[in-house]
Amino acid sequence: MTAKLTGGVTFLLDDGPIRTRYGRSEFTGKPTAWLALGDSDGIEISVTDSSAETLAQLEEAVAELRAWAKRQERLAALPEVA
Repeated sequence: MTAKLTGGVTFLLDDGPIRTRYGRSEFTGKPTAWLALGDSDGIEISVTDSSAETLAQLEEAVAELRAWAKRQERLAALPEVA
């Protein structure tokens, strides 16, 4: 498998939005699917050539990040210890 970086290295997602976008590639004219992060000046990741297995890995990674964020929220709610 390969991954290609065609833009910046760090993107602050903050509160989104996150959406999917489908259309035709402006370069090839072929049907294309994207995962879009942020507003119109955000990042779009083409998933057109990704296998179902790769997309499942993405889903698993997002579930892991969700669990991490929930742990951080619980930790932030704990009282400070001197």
